[in-house]
Amino acid sequence: MIFDSDVMLGVIILIVGMGFFTLSMEEHIGSYTEAVRMNILYDKASDQLKSLVSDGTLESAILLINNGYGYIAENILKNRINLDNYILRIGGYNISEGDLSNKDLVIVSTVVVLNRTEGWYGIYGDSTTLNLTDRHFLSENETYDYLNNFKYPLKRAVYYVRSSDPINITLIYGG
Repeated sequence: MIFDSDVMLGVIILIVGMGFFTLSMEEHIGSYTEAVRMNILYDKASDQLKSLVSDGTLESAILLINNGYGYIAENILKNRINLDNYILRIGGYNISEGDLSNKDLVIVSTVVVLNRTEGWYGIYGDSTTLNLTDRHFLSENETYDYLNNFKYPLKRAVYYVRSSDPINITLIYGG
């Protein structure tokens, strides 16, 4: 026979067990949610850096910075980067937007080695695009003559001094 006290004891044990189970699930789900959120932040930052490297924007920006046109590179990179809070470090040059305090941070980095022939190169583009000529030129005037064939508002001749030193690029993103 089952007495009322046995049913009451069974219900209490069931409630306590469900409480422990619910608490355990909450802790696990919270951990998984945090891991997924950080992976999403990392993927956004990684994708942004990958696109800047793969289309040649960072290579052009490095040449502009090394030739005293850092403000041009900075404006174009700020227009290209679709993140709210970040610091982009190109060697010793920092470009930042927003505020990283009290944010979850992810860091992605790469190394760029410029492997070109020493000489004059042309950089052309607009407010969101930077392109670099495929060939080098012997003089600055020859470079500008070649750049006049392009219909872009930004045209700069820059001199590249061959160096095998790698350039560290780091993107710190806070979301």
